[in-house]
Amino acid sequence: MQKINFDIIESLKVIVGHNNYVDSKDQIEPYVKDIWGKYNGITPIVLKPTSTKTVSKIVKFCNENNIGVVPQGGNTGLVGGGIPSISGNEIVISMEKMNSICDIDCVNYTMTVESGCILSDVQDVALKSKRLFPLSLGAEGSCQIGGNLSTNAGGTAVLKYGNAKELVLGLEVVMPDGEIYDGLRRLRKDNTGYDLKQLFLGSEGTLGIITKAVLKLFPLPADKVTSLVALPSLESAPKLLASLREITGDDITAFEYMDRSCIDILEIHTDLQDPFGEKYNHFALIELTSSRKDAGLQELLEKTFSRAVENENVVDAIVAVSESQASRLWKMREMLPEVYRLQGGGLSFDISVPVSSVPEFIRLATMYCKDSYAKGTILTFGHIGDGNVHFIFMKPSNIDMDDFLLHTKDISVIMYDTAAKFDGSFSAEHGVGVTKKPELQHYKSNNELKLMRTIKKSIDINNIMNPGKIL
Repeated sequence: MQKINFDIIESLKVIVGHNNYVDSKDQIEPYVKDIWGKYNGITPIVLKPTSTKTVSKIVKFCNENNIGVVPQGGNTGLVGGGIPSISGNEIVISMEKMNSICDIDCVNYTMTVESGCILSDVQDVALKSKRLFPLSLGAEGSCQIGGNLSTNAGGTAVLKYGNAKELVLGLEVVMPDGEIYDGLRRLRKDNTGYDLKQLFLGSEGTLGIITKAVLKLFPLPADKVTSLVALPSLESAPKLLASLREITGDDITAFEYMDRSCIDILEIHTDLQDPFGEKYNHFALIELTSSRKDAGLQELLEKTFSRAVENENVVDAIVAVSESQASRLWKMREMLPEVYRLQGGGLSFDISVPVSSVPEFIRLATMYCKDSYAKGTILTFGHIGDGNVHFIFMKPSNIDMDDFLLHTKDISVIMYDTAAKFDGSFSAEHGVGVTKKPELQHYKSNNELKLMRTIKKSIDINNIMNPGKIL
């Protein structure tokens, strides 16, 4: 990368326009560190373009001058993918000012948005049009849709609606040479060659900058039922899920797992309490939704529970009788990342395995981790309905973090090797960024890596787009 001098900075300011950049240290700081404070980078300027045309001019200029470009959404990522390096030779392009809803087509069930739109705003606008945009995750009040798409975000509704890339019909992307790929089509069937948009979904800004997207909308749920279920064993979870799918079909939206340690840590750091009278060790948070008012979801749920009790896969259940009670049950799941931070942190893993393998994976991973370092507390929770397990190895409160990391230096290898035994993934929904580059090199085949590098090199010839990320 070329060193960024005064003339280059001044040229970029002219391109982006007055009031559309920050260049003082204090203003830049929030854009060069991640949400957990794990990564800190350096950049001389953060640009905030207001149009695709301006993004195109910026990227074209950077390509001609061999300047690294770091696209950034809401900066809520967990693997350092949106943070510049410490070289100081990369600029940050924040998409925050490109936050318009361009179009809503209620008949076609689509919404066209700029990539800087906050996810919760997209949800709210869809709701006002009596439609649903189902992508939902903990950072939805600050993450941006462009970042969600470039990282292929998951969330709590993947079981029914799929990951972020499955919610997209079309994209507009500024390519590394500044050219604009216009794929803003609202078509649901278009069998005319390669599906180019898929290249950019999940590519973490390494192939281009998503500027607009055509998103899929869905009917609003007219019937919903939420329940917290106590399970006799972890093995009961996939069995209950299978039974739910048989009886309710596509009406199951979420199936989230939590273990006893999750409930205990919630009681320590929040006002949330175990809602059951007895101390159970395994829990599933279940939500069914339907666009039909007369779907009879509660009856379907009760039918499933009756069968599960007979098969000894459910020992107790609480069905929410109001929206506030349902929200409180969901809060138990949603607060877990925050209480992990309040407890002092530790090692956090975002892993996926086939749903049927989840119990055995958790059992083996827990045993191996305890064999390696017995003092840690393990939390397991996540979107078990799609095989995504968040496995957290908590630091004991009386141990310094450096000492903890020293004692647990082998845990990551243990976790990822265990996942690999089940043909699992070391990153289910958080991406690769900087954090997981070594794992990508180790667990991906040479042929897969070769294909990735070929794609990167053919599209981003000068390697200016988010350099140093993924590959």
